[in-house]
Amino acid sequence: MKYVLCFGNPYLEIDNKVVNVVDSLGIEGVKFVKCRNPDDILNYLDKDFMILDVAKGIKEPVIIDDVSKLNFSNKTSLHDFDLNFFLKLFNEFGVKVKILAIPMDFDEKKIREIIYNHVTSKK
Repeated sequence: MKYVLCFGNPYLEIDNKVVNVVDSLGIEGVKFVKCRNPDDILNYLDKDFMILDVAKGIKEPVIIDDVSKLNFSNKTSLHDFDLNFFLKLFNEFGVKVKILAIPMDFDEKKIREIIYNHVTSKK
């Protein structure tokens, strides 16, 4: 089973697109988990998982597998602070984390397509 840990504030339109679309994605062998707290990741460290979130400042979807390259300087919400903290902590302990970052301005149809293609790819 592959787990896709979905982050986003369901109350903010600019941040809720990922969590809004995953309910409509039924992909065999994949479980989408809506995470409320970054420490939810701790429950999946021994499993095949990836993180899914929207990202500001990107034009195309990107897979991030080196969290040291993330910009940790802008903190606009507690979500940003907490998730960034956990990602940096995982990096310090050598825990490999894979993130599928989707541009904030993509529409839900395009987001569904991107998620499906990335989650079902053999890479």
